[in-house]
Amino acid sequence: MTYYAVIGASRGIGLEYVRQLAARPDSIVLAVVRNAAKANHLQVAIKGLNNVHVLEADVTDYKTLESATKAASDITGGKLNYLIHSAARVDMRTFFKGFDQFATIDEFDADVLAAFKTNALGMIHTVAAFLPLLQAGSAKKIVILEPANADPKTVRAYGLAGMAAHHITKASSLMAMTKWAVKLQDEGFVVVALNPGVVDTTGTIGEHGDPAAHDALSKAVEGFVKRGIPAVLQTPQESVSAQLKVIDGLKSSDNGLFLDASTGKEYTI
Repeated sequence: MTYYAVIGASRGIGLEYVRQLAARPDSIVLAVVRNAAKANHLQVAIKGLNNVHVLEADVTDYKTLESATKAASDITGGKLNYLIHSAARVDMRTFFKGFDQFATIDEFDADVLAAFKTNALGMIHTVAAFLPLLQAGSAKKIVILEPANADPKTVRAYGLAGMAAHHITKASSLMAMTKWAVKLQDEGFVVVALNPGVVDTTGTIGEHGDPAAHDALSKAVEGFVKRGIPAVLQTPQESVSAQLKVIDGLKSSDNGLFLDASTGKEYTI
């Protein structure tokens, strides 16, 4: 059996990972969500499946991650092959705002701190909690989803002053991934960041999707293209299919790299 843990599995990319991994023969998928009772899209997707187990944890609350790890260990016999961290904070009310687009500096600070707790600290906590299971597994693969704009070169090249909280905190997550890669390299781990591209996950916001968020994302992509920024709005199915091809081909020399799902190679602008 191959054991996968998908963190942030209630909607969007994480949900699609659960769908596609569950379809693989001999796979056991641990779908980690904050609130199982409210994970309506996930419950529909896994109805009738015996190889998906829903675990509850909040990446900003380490004790809940420890509890999820214990539950995971009971299911898998104490081991895990792949950890895929898809959890991220996306608040469409503030997501696209730059420094000067918040009403007050306090509002900006609150947005960054909330994003940092999930996007950076949350990822560090998740890896720390699941590490003993990964150490007992044979694959030792950790994949952290990161946007291209976590890379300062991309922000400079395309003049991206907006999305301040998201980019700052995901850049911190990218550094944390690098730290984990260095720390675990002598144990045979492959720890990577993976850029999924621009993905329309608005269909799983709320119970019926969020048309306003979809329109905002579509307009943002149109604006990028007009400015010469290569951006293609993908469905979760398209993106995750490409990501899994990269994950399936990971090798030891990839450890610590920021990879691009569209090319399978190290991300460059």
